[in-house]
Amino acid sequence: MPSLETSVVGAVLAGGASRRLGQDKALLPWSGKALLLHPFEVLQAVVAEVVVVTVPGRSYEQLGVPVVHDRFEGQGPLAGIHAALEWAGSRPVFVVACDLPFVSAELVRHVAAWSTTQEAFTSRGDQTSCGARARVAVWEGRRQPLFGLYSASCRDLLETRLRECRLEAWRFLDAIETESVPVTPALHFFRPDLLVNINSPSDLQRSVPEEASAPSDPA
Repeated sequence: MPSLETSVVGAVLAGGASRRLGQDKALLPWSGKALLLHPFEVLQAVVAEVVVVTVPGRSYEQLGVPVVHDRFEGQGPLAGIHAALEWAGSRPVFVVACDLPFVSAELVRHVAAWSTTQEAFTSRGDQTSCGARARVAVWEGRRQPLFGLYSASCRDLLETRLRECRLEAWRFLDAIETESVPVTPALHFFRPDLLVNINSPSDLQRSVPEEASAPSDPA
């Protein structure tokens, strides 16, 4: 039986403009290291291969992480998911936004639920009787397209939408067979901040330990 670790690859999406923060949020110091390293290391604890997906011209060489660039520049998170699926080939991809520092390995495994969905997400990414092309978390009543598992069969569908400039991630989920996975207090690993993201300076101040929010000393 194929395992989650060897059959799924991980992708941290770090292509956002971060307009409200005024700088690349992926590099913000958070609890002693760059923000994007938190979801990156969580994915590393679950799957064998993880990559950071970002816009052309942006590099995270200083962090020592592998980087893949969007082919459809400036087209938002769907372009990042598409780039991750292109990189993965026939394998499914678990995507996590770079601004989700509280996610956990348990949450990734819960949403992937590999034991019940493997047939639909392996091989050429074709659908099977399971039907689902994607599994995404539901947090506070809303689906989270940037925290979930996407089959290889999504790649061509995403490319069509990107070429047509239909860029809303939630509309893409509506257009495919998507399984929604509620994240509720009933889960043994639940925390109220699991899928809280960093979008603004006020978010940063509320979530980052005081000592971690200070600028790093130059090397």
